[in-house]
Amino acid sequence: MGKIIYVLLVLLLVNSVWGATLHGEIYDLDLDKVTDVLVEINTVPKQQSLSKTGAYSFEVPAGDYILKARKGFLVAEEEIKVVGEGEFIYDLFLFPSFEEEDDFLTELGVIEIEEEKKGFAKYPMGSYLIALGILLIAMGRIVLARKKYGKSRKRKNKEEKVEEELTDGEDYLEKALELIRKEGRISQKELRKEMMYLSEAKISLILTELEHKGKIEKVKKGRGNVVILKE
Repeated sequence: MGKIIYVLLVLLLVNSVWGATLHGEIYDLDLDKVTDVLVEINTVPKQQSLSKTGAYSFEVPAGDYILKARKGFLVAEEEIKVVGEGEFIYDLFLFPSFEEEDDFLTELGVIEIEEEKKGFAKYPMGSYLIALGILLIAMGRIVLARKKYGKSRKRKNKEEKVEEELTDGEDYLEKALELIRKEGRISQKELRKEMMYLSEAKISLILTELEHKGKIEKVKKGRGNVVILKE
């Protein structure tokens, strides 16, 4: 009897420590799923995995975490709060990294200090050129940031518009599910042809919503996805 109680206590302790599943999918700014992404979360010990399919999953205890993803110059870093047990879905969106520009600005600062030590500061023109270079880099970063957040805003507007249409207009979720149910399985490209009145981004959002509801499963095939009915 004592052993049984001990085992139950251990199981309860394990569930309280690792009681939540955090998972989601990884997209770029065009809402295309990104594969071969390195994903990590700062649990103790840190968990890290290479997402081959554009999806990730971690078992985590309740708490605050930093979730990071990287592929080349595309990165994502999000603060995540896991409350209690259960399943938590959090999709990641990759943005261009500015690390190279930061390194370049640091190098410029080092060069300026070294030149001042050599007496270069006696010639104001050199300082003006360095200041101009820093200004141009800063302006370039502002332009890139505007493009990045402009695309992000467009993506958000698209999502909000689809949500409004799904609520107030035709039930596109049910229409897509009906087409998938009719075929049993269908490629995302074929589904787009059947629903030509919707954009590719809307189709992608609809499929993501259906997958989150457990109605379908998306399987990567070649350069596209095959959608399989799970009902």
